[in-house]
Amino acid sequence: MTVWFDLHQRLTETDGTASASLYLIRQEMTVSQKHLGEFCEALKQYLKNVSAQRDCFHVTAVRLPDGVSFVVYEFWDGEDEWKQHLQTAACKAFQHVKVDTLCQPETVSTVAVPAAWCTLNRD
Repeated sequence: MTVWFDLHQRLTETDGTASASLYLIRQEMTVSQKHLGEFCEALKQYLKNVSAQRDCFHVTAVRLPDGVSFVVYEFWDGEDEWKQHLQTAACKAFQHVKVDTLCQPETVSTVAVPAAWCTLNRD
């Protein structure tokens, strides 16, 4: 209930008008076993930096059962905000670590989540 309430609040701007959507980013990465420690440290720092950004509603990472694959989910206020984030030092630093530690290119997918889908169920 709390997460959906927070999401509903986030989608309503301070002037009371509804935001059109949130922008969901999904990054899936497979890390080289020998670089796992370096990657995990960089991921931890990246999550800390992203979660502090005003335009990022939520960020989380999931380690998959194989132990070397990770999925990062980021919810941004919009596509423009995410693209601005891509130019930040924190994002560029994490990108460099990914180049050095991944055993294959990451898979990135994006989707705009309509605000109308994010309603608060008061039942």
